Amino acid sequence: MPRISGSASCSGAIAVGLVAVVLVRTVPARQAAPDPGRFEADIAVFEAEDRARPPLPGGVLFVGSSSIRYWDLAKAFPGRRAIKRGFGGSHVSDTLHFADRIVVPYRPALIVFYAGDADVAGGKSAEQIAMDYRALLALIRAKLPEARTIVIGTKPSPAHWSHMATIRAANAAARALAAAEPLVDFVDVEAALLGPDGRPRADYYAENGLNLNERGYDAWNAAVRPAIERYWPHLTGKGPHADLFRITWPRPAQAGLPSAAAPVRVPIATRKSGP
Repeated sequence: MPRISGSASCSGAIAVGLVAVVLVRTVPARQAAPDPGRFEADIAVFEAEDRARPPLPGGVLFVGSSSIRYWDLAKAFPGRRAIKRGFGGSHVSDTLHFADRIVVPYRPALIVFYAGDADVAGGKSAEQIAMDYRALLALIRAKLPEARTIVIGTKPSPAHWSHMATIRAANAAARALAAAEPLVDFVDVEAALLGPDGRPRADYYAENGLNLNERGYDAWNAAVRPAIERYWPHLTGKGPHADLFRITWPRPAQAGLPSAAAPVRVPIATRKSGP
């Protein structure tokens, strides 16, 4: 058996060490999710509201981070009722953690979800954010199998412009997840919020460079409203896409009215898009 000289052995060890360093540096480390308990007070407020005014099942739920919290839904969708559960600074993983308390109990027919700003600011990779999206959609599919979900892609912003590569990769992953799920749609708001120079329009954002101002929400609404209203007509039984929902939940039993334990099914359209 040939012997390896001391210098050759040393060189080999150095080479192996360099390869190990390269591998460590190229494999993204998983950033620990922050403790969801930091939002316990916010969730308790939502639960108190639910006890005081229980939402009817079969409605529309807007849930996620501060872009949901500050969204004027009455202006965006006049005459419509919705449940809003936005808690600022939350990650995708936080909605996943609290879903059994602020998503599943409402038995919504439509869920509109937004998060991602805090995820990228917290150092999460696009792969990690995608895993959290996948887990959240899997939970909805398991516990609310006939609910439709619209995922709004993470928006560009002056504050997080340095994270745009991660944001775009995470949005691409969310779009791919939606394409594979018959009851999930993805809406990208990036183009609506960029100026002619390809950067976020400063006049669309609050002083912190992250939250949208009124003009920003006007542009946001123009981008997301068509996708949401495409499915919302089922609540009144009107509109060309009223049959796209698989289910309409009955109202809880009321005085003088019979209760219904099972949902009322409506015709299903298999297409996800089209006129």
